[in-house]
Amino acid sequence: MTQEERLIELEELIKTQGKVTLDYICQQYNISSDSARRDLVKLTQLPHILRIRGGAILAEARVESPYVQRTQFSPEKALLSAWAAKTVVEKEILFIDAGTTSSALARQLPTSISVITNSIEVLSEIIGRKGVSISILGGSFDDYSHAILGNTALEQIKKYHADKAFIGVSALSESGITTDTELDALQKVAMAKQSKKVICIASSTKFNLQLMYQSCSWSDIDHIITDKMPPKNILKLIEEHDVELMVVDKPEADATSHP
Repeated sequence: MTQEERLIELEELIKTQGKVTLDYICQQYNISSDSARRDLVKLTQLPHILRIRGGAILAEARVESPYVQRTQFSPEKALLSAWAAKTVVEKEILFIDAGTTSSALARQLPTSISVITNSIEVLSEIIGRKGVSISILGGSFDDYSHAILGNTALEQIKKYHADKAFIGVSALSESGITTDTELDALQKVAMAKQSKKVICIASSTKFNLQLMYQSCSWSDIDHIITDKMPPKNILKLIEEHDVELMVVDKPEADATSHP
């Protein structure tokens, strides 16, 4: 088999499984480590494949769009956030991170809860609703993410204890959650540390994307709600860290839980 033929097979494998390793290439094609490394070099010249230690993963080269350019309302966000809202029970205290999906979640929350948020959009969805106690984090407003960020917010988070934290996800890879900005990354970690349970609502397009700043690790995440089964490398981490996975297809009856 020529290198070109191997590369076609390996690219397809990465698309379906999310990852390929140096050892796998050597064993599958009975080639030397040097030849396998040359294959990896060629593969990672493709824009949607990222080189990692010992292999390569699927990682589209893109960053999160500014908040005002994101789709504010979509059937997918409404569906995922509706299932997330079902995890909330009366009297619970919630951290809700900023983001368009968080806004959709806020729209569907029950009453008789307490919400702590850094999002003016979440605030606008719940303000005035009877039975909902609201705490808004202080700090600097970031026009790109529409989140309130900064040291003031980080210090304020330490004063709260929540039952659940709904963390916004821009990218979810083998590293865990990564973000475009350092302050956003730190704030997600702070919310996770002060919560009994961390829930991520992540569309399947977020899997195997990696941004600049490390945020929550896999050990911080308790529950993922998504629209499609994750690739195999992400599934392996979900199983290893005992993360509860909820896959929600379009018909409500098709939602499946994977403990």
